[in-house]
Amino acid sequence: MKIVLIRHGDPDYVKDFLTDKGEREAACLAKWIQYFDKEVDAYYVSPLGRAKETCRVCLEPLGKEATVLPWIQEYTGRTYYDRLDIVKHAWDFYPSDWTKDEALYSAETWQNSPYYNNPSCIEGYKAITDGFDGLLKDYGYERDGHIFRTNWGEDGSYKGTIVIFCHMIATLSVVAHLTGIAAPLLWHGFFSAPTGVTVIQSEEREPGVAWFRVRAMGEVAHLLDGGEPISDSGFFPG
Repeated sequence: MKIVLIRHGDPDYVKDFLTDKGEREAACLAKWIQYFDKEVDAYYVSPLGRAKETCRVCLEPLGKEATVLPWIQEYTGRTYYDRLDIVKHAWDFYPSDWTKDEALYSAETWQNSPYYNNPSCIEGYKAITDGFDGLLKDYGYERDGHIFRTNWGEDGSYKGTIVIFCHMIATLSVVAHLTGIAAPLLWHGFFSAPTGVTVIQSEEREPGVAWFRVRAMGEVAHLLDGGEPISDSGFFPG
């Protein structure tokens, strides 16, 4: 199974839509989607406007629509950040702050950190991971601890592809959930530019057992091919 997660185009977060640049990025992405479409079994999309508009630009020329997945709308966790004395979305903390908390370096302990040990953060992450597990179950992959069980037998596996138009932190949450890496390490340590393409594919070397590996993270070849500069939205180069 191949899972393609695509970040929305350059956003206007106030209007929850795309900027003019985001529209151009989505147009570049649409050309890639047209080439790739023959491999895709199903398209899905976040309910937020910036993801839905990116999806529309890509699928309208194909005469296709995507199924809305409410749980992939973006990680909704919020927490109090004492440096700024505000309640904020629970990522993009200053490195000199979050790196001091050893709990954030383990998948087993990060939700015990003062940054994340609240219902908003815990339930927000669980909404994404439970939703994703439910989607995979629909395709025959059922989580069993850190792996997935299937009933394909020795002679077959699901070789289809699904595409999900969503958001950077939601994508990184899925990657954390599949790989067992502490989510805050991915949220603070990886970046996917607007319209960045992340590809995850199952390995099924043992009958009935599947493991998912990341084949590409935030790929933007479609922007380079289209001559469109890569946006820093969500990145802080200083």
